[in-house]
Amino acid sequence: MNVVEEKWKKDQYTYFENEWKFKWNKYFNNETDFKDSILKLEYDKFYNVNNAFGKLDKALQICNFLNELAEQKPLQDTEKIIITTLVSCAEAVYRINKPEESIGENLVKGFFKPVVLQLENKIKGYVGEMPYKKSFKPDEILYLIRNDYIHNGNFIGTFFKKTNSENYVSMCGDFFYSEKEDKTKLISVKSECRLTYQEFLTIFLNAFIKNIKKYIKK
Repeated sequence: MNVVEEKWKKDQYTYFENEWKFKWNKYFNNETDFKDSILKLEYDKFYNVNNAFGKLDKALQICNFLNELAEQKPLQDTEKIIITTLVSCAEAVYRINKPEESIGENLVKGFFKPVVLQLENKIKGYVGEMPYKKSFKPDEILYLIRNDYIHNGNFIGTFFKKTNSENYVSMCGDFFYSEKEDKTKLISVKSECRLTYQEFLTIFLNAFIKNIKKYIKK
């Protein structure tokens, strides 16, 4: 390794440490040991972790901006785009734990697996009326919303519970999915969410940090 390359790598560790102090500490307030463990990583593993934080940083910038738009008047339909951005980030981040996985849905499920109990009964989805013809787990709902926006351009409707109501459950309205056997037939899904944007974001960040810790221990 030449001197220039060595300095460049060292500067990345320094930059990460500064980013933690001025940015990440507010999201991961009591995780000093976690930060220190990242700074002790060999460069190849550090690079992957640092890259994951970079993906998270960009996703948060986009989603926080979109959330501000969602709360403006007239109200803007941005919440499904927020879900799409965070789910796509989850998919990309989880690849460091399972680089051989080529199926996006499996990557998303893997990312949210550490927080599945926190999402249980908070996000629901179903087809038809009771008894439901089909129901969906929270991670499946999130992935289907991501697909519906990316493949069908469907961004209409809200998703998150509003912050000014403890009991209000957001009915996301319809979104669509297709069975693997027939991609041309779109099936309407009803969903509901009992989480505000900030509550969901807290769970998302918890999943992020647990997945990074899993990678570090490998």
